[in-house]
Formats: sequence, C-alpha cells, structure tokens
Amino acid sequence: MLVKDMMKEPVRVQAEETLDTAARKLKNENIGALPVCQDTRVIGMLTDRDITMRGVADARNVSQMTVREAMSAEVLFCFDDDPIEHAATIMNQNHVHRLAVLDRGNRHLVGVISLSDVGGGTSQRRPYEVIFHKTFTDHSGHPHHSELMRISVAQGTKAEAISTAICQFEQLNKVTVWHQLADGYDVTSVRVDAEGATVEEREPTSEREARILRRAREVWERAGTPEGRDVQFWEQAAGEIDREDHPRE
Repeated sequence: MLVKDMMKEPVRVQAEETLDTAARKLKNENIGALPVCQDTRVIGMLTDRDITMRGVADARNVSQMTVREAMSAEVLFCFDDDPIEHAATIMNQNHVHRLAVLDRGNRHLVGVISLSDVGGGTSQRRPYEVIFHKTFTDHSGHPHHSELMRISVAQGTKAEAISTAICQFEQLNKVTVWHQLADGYDVTSVRVDAEGATVEEREPTSEREARILRRAREVWERAGTPEGRDVQFWEQAAGEIDREDHPRE
C-alpha cells in the first residue's frame, strides 16, 4: 500500500498568517499540527505546543505574531508514491507524529499522514531544540531574551544539532551568518531518565561557545568546506579564541 492510499487532505497555513488564525484552524479541524507554506512550498510545521510555548507562554500577542516566528523549521516529509512502511519508518526514527506528503514531481504539498494512520505507536519529543534569540534590556537594566525562532533537530549529537539548526536559521531568514539577526541561542535537550520520565534541559550558549562556532565556520569555509573535519576546525577555533582572550605576557 502507498502513502497516497492512506494520507489525509492537507490543512495548511501560510508563514505570514497570524498565530490566532492558525490556532482556529487547529481547533476547527481537531488536529495537532499544520504544515507551514511559503506559497506552495512547505517550509515548516506548526503544532499546538508551538503556539502555547512560543506565543501564549511568552505573553506574545498571537493576533500579531506570525506563524513563521513560532513554527519548527525542520521539515520531515515523504512522497505520495512511497510505501506506507517507509513513512512509518521515518516517523518512528525521527520521533514525530506526522509527515507532510509531497508530490514527487513538483514537490508541492498534497497530503498529511500520521502515525495513527499507519498504525504506529506513540512518539517522543525530538532530542534537541535550538532557540535563537535577541537580547534587550528592560527599564530596570535587566537583560531579557526575545525568542526569534525555534528549530527542532531529531538526530545527531548536540554539536551536529546546533550546526543543522544554524544552517536552517540562516536559510530561512536569508542571512549569511546567524548572528546578523540573533544575539545568541539556547539548546534544549530531551532525554528519558531511569524511571522513564521525560526530562527537558535548557542550556544557554556561552558567548565563548558562540564565538568559537563562528570562528570554526570561518576556518571551515577558508578550507573549502571539507567534510569529516568538524572536530579539527572546532579545536583550531577554540585555540584561536582562547589565545585572543588570554595572550601570553
């Protein structure tokens, strides 16, 4: 059986629509997630949790905040002519409940398929979320973070998740380097403890780590963007930053 035999008609939202519009679609359709489109191209997914965590919990005005600001930018998808088992494998391996279904020819959104559609089991949160933010100072002089975008990454190490998220952030916001728009980012990791409970830990990125990451990317680009040398470039960048901060007398 193929995905197109079991997928549902897609209910979508455009990236520049407001969160309250998206919330009404979720409620009216009794669904938990919406593919986010830029015209006909899928660029992200928006869940009810995204609206709660990035809009309501942060006291943002959901009638003015756009879907683009709250969506998860990672897009997992399958094609409508894929075997249903292939879609189930993607969802189980990446710990997601739903996939966008694309037409293989023009890659336009043609449907949505969920684990419940294919008889799959329960799913877990994705292992990492990278939250990009701007820093501002309030009237009392205290610094605060204003979240710009949250990107979920399902696979890889923490360093690989950060690298993937940065690339997506730059592409979606059309900037050369992420710090042209953001002042920093935090990393949220998700794990299951010994008692089977899900534990979420948020780690603020230090200024040193952010500087090393920027320098490592510069070194990597100067070297011609080779693969498999991430550790070498990170160590070289860390050494350069530390020597700059603590020059020998």
